[in-house]
Amino acid sequence: MSLKSIILLITILIFASFSSEKKSFEGIITYKVEIKFKKDNVQYREYFEQKFGDTLKVYYNKNGDIFKEYLNTGERGYDFNLYLNSNNYYYAKWKNLDTIYHYNVSEQALEFVNKTSGKSEQILGKPCDYIQIEGFEPNGKQKVIQKYSYSGFPYLEPELFKNFEDFYTYDLIKEAKSPFMKMELDLGDYIVTYTAIQIESKKLNQSIFLIPNDIPKKEY
Repeated sequence: MSLKSIILLITILIFASFSSEKKSFEGIITYKVEIKFKKDNVQYREYFEQKFGDTLKVYYNKNGDIFKEYLNTGERGYDFNLYLNSNNYYYAKWKNLDTIYHYNVSEQALEFVNKTSGKSEQILGKPCDYIQIEGFEPNGKQKVIQKYSYSGFPYLEPELFKNFEDFYTYDLIKEAKSPFMKMELDLGDYIVTYTAIQIESKKLNQSIFLIPNDIPKKEY
């Protein structure tokens, strides 16, 4: 092979490697929300029943920001959650409160207990694996179990979330390289389950990821 042919081949291979580079998902994933109580006499059960609603819409942009919109929650339920990659803060707004609470997610709130993985179910026609992480929340003295089922689609760039340590978010995305298709969150007395029912890949209006200026903010 001539030197000219070798140079041409290398150029083609380099170009192909750049053109095939994966782009992190931008769009909306809609989840069905279910809550299951482990016993009848759960303290604050009425509050938990209306906190999460029946539908969750999660908006991802190419910068690594995540906006969570909770639908059909009660008067004291969630309004929205927002993660901003630019400052590594997580924001939460409840319907009945006139304040947005926020905190830096660079620190892990859970003490590690155990991790398992295996085959999960098929969701939206795609076979899934799962990662399950058990942790202990020392302030509330509570065990937390996250079962993260994923299919590898759509692709999430793990490096966008490298500073999101809380609830082992970066560890989960680093291994899955995709959002969860199903999340089972065991919070002691009850389990909240989010199951994907629709995935829309689309360019989003970036105003979705702006913090309202007219609402007070408080760190917790």
